[in-house]
Amino acid sequence: MMNYEQAMQFVEGFSRSGKPVRDLSRIAYLMEQLDKPQEKLRFVHIAGTNGKGSVAEYLTNIMIESGYRTGTFTSPYIRHYTDRIRLNGHDIPQNDLCRICEKVSQHIKGDEGYSQFEITMAIAFLWYIEQKAEIVILETGMGGLLDCTNIIPPPLCSVITSISFDHMAILGNTLEEIATQKAGIIKTSSPVVISPNNQAENILVENATQKGCEVIIPDLSGNFCHIQNVHGLEKSRFTYDGIDYEIKMCGMHQIENAVTALEVVSVLRRYEILISALPVQRGLAKTAVAGRIQILSENPLVVLDGGHNRDGISALSYVLEESGISEWVGICGMTHADAVPYAVQTMAKYLDKVYCVDGFTGNAVKSEILCNAFLQYHVSAEIIAIENALLQAKRQGKAIIIFGSLYLASWYLNQEG
Repeated sequence: MMNYEQAMQFVEGFSRSGKPVRDLSRIAYLMEQLDKPQEKLRFVHIAGTNGKGSVAEYLTNIMIESGYRTGTFTSPYIRHYTDRIRLNGHDIPQNDLCRICEKVSQHIKGDEGYSQFEITMAIAFLWYIEQKAEIVILETGMGGLLDCTNIIPPPLCSVITSISFDHMAILGNTLEEIATQKAGIIKTSSPVVISPNNQAENILVENATQKGCEVIIPDLSGNFCHIQNVHGLEKSRFTYDGIDYEIKMCGMHQIENAVTALEVVSVLRRYEILISALPVQRGLAKTAVAGRIQILSENPLVVLDGGHNRDGISALSYVLEESGISEWVGICGMTHADAVPYAVQTMAKYLDKVYCVDGFTGNAVKSEILCNAFLQYHVSAEIIAIENALLQAKRQGKAIIIFGSLYLASWYLNQEG
């Protein structure tokens, strides 16, 4: 059997994106070789630009609290490769990963052009079957229509979270093009939950209607949803459909994600999946997603956020605006050069000083580019080695915000151990 190092060498032997695809025939062939594991599982399928990871975690914890064996498949990983394949909140054990990885490898000739994501999904599906997962919360990798996760049969529910501009080289340059790709996960007669205040709502509803799908959009009107607290870095409290909820993930966007999960729960109840009110409240209350406006320490206050596109940066901006803290010291690292202007312009007004870093991943934007961008907004900006940035930031005696990339968030979380 492979050891862990050999398993990682096998997975990393494939490129991140694989050869370009025009259909799902490649992943269909691999699934066929593995006896079609996707047809032996029940899914909630989630696509979107922002929020899909949070909705996935809310649903995961609700289902676990309700007593169901729950698989969760997410990307990218935050701390370790294994944390993207989980059952009941626990990572796939390395021994299981190695064993199943070897099984998958036996069905690969070497010239198919698979991506790391496709190989990882195959491993996950086989493991979920072994572990008798009763439901799998499945997050797309990128897009939806041509994403390998779309090989699944009609799910219990399809979910489309907030859509904005990201991965435009692959998904398209207009919101309509991007939304059409995301809407590709919608399958005939399978209910669809669309997050509230979605920029692409009309496109998504039209797509779903054409496929004969029921569309559910959470109601945030005052008659149905009452928001009691959504200030800064505090827990948020709200009432939805007459039931009180508290969530530890802050920001209005997290209330939108939470009510999206609540509407998915309503759909799941139709399948005789027993989910009562208390497990839902507990599931929402316990959910915390690593790298999403995460408090690393209270004294000094250090906040970490992996938001990297326009909507992600805007959500972080809202939380900082409501935090009551007038000046922050920033540590900024990014991977998408086209996102730099908006991120810098938006964040500059909160920063007394910013340390610009790279080196946390191979495609990081050069720290010089970030530094020059902040200087244009008259922010005191300094290039620094990532290993020294947090120590220097703490010496400023102010609250610290680490932002710009999930890969940057991952780097810091791994330093934390």
